[in-house]
Amino acid sequence: MATVSPGYTFTGTTDPITYTKLNQVAAPTVTIGAGEVVGTMLTPNIVMSGLSLNTNYAFIGAATAVSFGGAISMATANVGGNTRTIACTSNTASTITPTTGGTAGQHLWIIFTTDATGGNVITYASPFKTTGTHTLTGASKYFTIHFVSNGTYWCEVARTAALS
Repeated sequence: MATVSPGYTFTGTTDPITYTKLNQVAAPTVTIGAGEVVGTMLTPNIVMSGLSLNTNYAFIGAATAVSFGGAISMATANVGGNTRTIACTSNTASTITPTTGGTAGQHLWIIFTTDATGGNVITYASPFKTTGTHTLTGASKYFTIHFVSNGTYWCEVARTAALS
């Protein structure tokens, strides 16, 4: 159950009342336990001053660039947002391995761009569950793939062909 602690509690009869202490009384600390707030209880556009959340909470609207190479270890913690961008180079094949299988219900989008060479082939290692390799045919193109986690695996939802 959520607890509310006052910003200041007057103690004894010798504790003088000051404007600073009165302002603290009006600024309580609210502690909400895990699972006490669910999505259906929230309304859009919530504004909270001084909000602090633990890591691994999903936030939409953030993207993290991932370095391209033959082997890519992709961090999937939500602190990096739910989108990864990868700039592919030199017709190189690559295997992407996520660091975790994600949190059930978590979404992950990967946006690939190819350079003037193009022709990259992407393999998705476990715990990805996909329809197979992703061939990025074409120079200077964009490709996307979308996954959702079941808590163990990143299950492919959709992927695009070349976007110009």
